[in-house]
Amino acid sequence: MKQKAADKLFYLAYTDIMTGTHNRDAYEEYIKKLGKKDIRLDNMSVIELQLDNLNEIKYVMGNRTADESVRLTASCIKRTLGERADIYRLSECEFICIADTNIIPYVSELYDLIGFDSRDKKIPLSVLIGYMRFDKKKHENIYELIKDCDRQLIKERDRA
Repeated sequence: MKQKAADKLFYLAYTDIMTGTHNRDAYEEYIKKLGKKDIRLDNMSVIELQLDNLNEIKYVMGNRTADESVRLTASCIKRTLGERADIYRLSECEFICIADTNIIPYVSELYDLIGFDSRDKKIPLSVLIGYMRFDKKKHENIYELIKDCDRQLIKERDRA
C-alpha cells in the first residue's frame, strides 16, 4: 500500500496534469542527468514546440478553448513521438521532446497532425517548431544542444 502511495506522489510531482506529459521539474531532473560528463549524447535529438497564438485564442475564444489547444497539441505530440521521445511541458505554451534517437524526421508529421486536428476542432492553432540533432563539432553537452534548438525556434518565430 505504501508503494502505491509513493508511486502516486511521484506521478503527481513529475506529471503535467493538464496534458499527461512530464512537467518542468521532471525535465530539470532529466537534463541534470544528461549534463553529466560520462553521458554519451551521440544520437540525441531535441524538438521544441511553442504554441504561437495561445494568448490570442485565450482572449478571443476563452480559457477553455486555450486549454483545449494545449491538450490538443500535447495529444498530437504524444501520438507522433510518444514511443520515441520523452515529452515535457515547460510552460503554458511550450513543449520539448528529447530522444536518444533521431526524431527529426517526425517534424513534418507533427506540423501536419497539429494542423489537421486544430482545423477539425475549429481552433486556429499556430505552432512553431525548432529541432536539432547532437553534433560533436558544435555541442559539448546537452545544454548547448538545447540552446541551439532554442535559437532555431527563435529564427522560426522571426520568419512567421
